[in-house]
Amino acid sequence: MDNWTSVPVMLRSVRLSVLKVAGVLILSAIWGKDLGSAFGFAIGTALSLWQFGRLASSVAKSLQMSKEAAQVYAASSYVIRYLTAAALLALVFFTEGINFYAALAGLFLVKLVIIGYAIRQLIREGGLAYLRKMAGRRRQKGGDK
Repeated sequence: MDNWTSVPVMLRSVRLSVLKVAGVLILSAIWGKDLGSAFGFAIGTALSLWQFGRLASSVAKSLQMSKEAAQVYAASSYVIRYLTAAALLALVFFTEGINFYAALAGLFLVKLVIIGYAIRQLIREGGLAYLRKMAGRRRQKGGDK
């Protein structure tokens, strides 16, 4: 996860990290004989990875369109992703034997991995000193004054 030099590299890195975390969560649930949580983590993780892939795809397609077409496409893509998530979560909620809260936790794994990566980078780069350095560069380029 150190070299996110391109979108495909970043996608692959995030997906692998999410699968590792999800694998640990699922195996822990199975080891604790809580199959409902294992199914919930699996469903939430699959949905999260699907949404992440669709987001990357829709952004790439939007960049190839005119501004007006891109706005409509991005909005419709957003609505479709979240309606799909809502429908699947509703199905999980009303299905006995699948832990709804585990599905929610799995749904947030992509976000947690990306935030974890950002925090790790801040710590590696010197934390607050790094933020000050970045803020100084922004001011030099004509940003906030």
